[in-house]
Amino acid sequence: MLELIGNTPLLKLNKVGKGVKANVFVKLEHLNPSGSYKDRMALSMVEAAEQGLTWNDRKLKPEGIVCDASAGNTAPALAFICALKGYKIKLCTYKTMLLGDSARLKITDAYGPDITQCIVPTEDILNQCKNEEEQGHSYIIAGKMQMYELERDNPDIVWVDQIYNPYNTEGQKEMGREIYRQLDGKIDAWGCSIGSGGTFLGVALALREKSVKPLTFGVVPHKTGVVDISADIAKRGEVGRPKIRDKLVKLFGLKKWETEKSIVETMYEEGYPDEFYRVSAEDARDMANRLCSEEGIYCGMSSGANVFVALKIAEKMKVGQNVVTVIVDRRDRYLGEYPDDIYVV
Repeated sequence: MLELIGNTPLLKLNKVGKGVKANVFVKLEHLNPSGSYKDRMALSMVEAAEQGLTWNDRKLKPEGIVCDASAGNTAPALAFICALKGYKIKLCTYKTMLLGDSARLKITDAYGPDITQCIVPTEDILNQCKNEEEQGHSYIIAGKMQMYELERDNPDIVWVDQIYNPYNTEGQKEMGREIYRQLDGKIDAWGCSIGSGGTFLGVALALREKSVKPLTFGVVPHKTGVVDISADIAKRGEVGRPKIRDKLVKLFGLKKWETEKSIVETMYEEGYPDEFYRVSAEDARDMANRLCSEEGIYCGMSSGANVFVALKIAEKMKVGQNVVTVIVDRRDRYLGEYPDDIYVV
């Protein structure tokens, strides 16, 4: 099963992409075994931990336990990898994963992890979030503190910490090498949704290693906190430590966050992306529906947002140029949360 991760097809969008100047290609990462692009990074992070390549040099032992906090595709991917490798895993999920009849939670649970809800932010944490925009930060901070304390109190636990783990990026570099081979190095634009930043940066760095330097674009949902969590692209020249890390250091004085860089920080320092786009839920949903009904790609809203922006980029490029983005996961893991609205085709 581990050998089935990666080597996914690259598909040209002939119907949805009809009428734009450049070719638009999508990497079909929803065809990975657990259903998303996170299989690559989950395998990379766990195998790095097996070698002791962790923030505190702790080595994952045969009887060891993996832990992380996730509300998205990282949870089922890590649970899948640990099931295959025989490790126990403790996953803390944010409240967004517990909404409604969460298919994503059921998929994760099928692999047999220990799943708990992330702790409610403490008063100290909430006091650091001074406006509505920062309220989402409080849950991420609380989740990170919960993981830190789990690892601190049990020498058998290794926290892989996807947002700060460089082996997230390393695991996604192979996607870039595959794209390079599939298009014979003819990649004129590359971009995708930016969560942890591992996929975007991993592919960009892999292409750069091949002396390919496409236009790069980042994608985030409208009204998301992703950009604000890390840095404002408009202030790239003044990027300091991300707000979350500032709060962690101020609240708890943890050396990990005084020295470690998040993947998104590294992304900005490397000069990426060239362009940044926010996509409304409506536009992302409509494009996801088109990808399903016109191209047969059974994908979710992040994939819809990726393609929506890729088409905008393709409209500005020359005939024959290639724009590449990624189908990140399958639609079925969201159906229970949005049964009557988000995914009605």
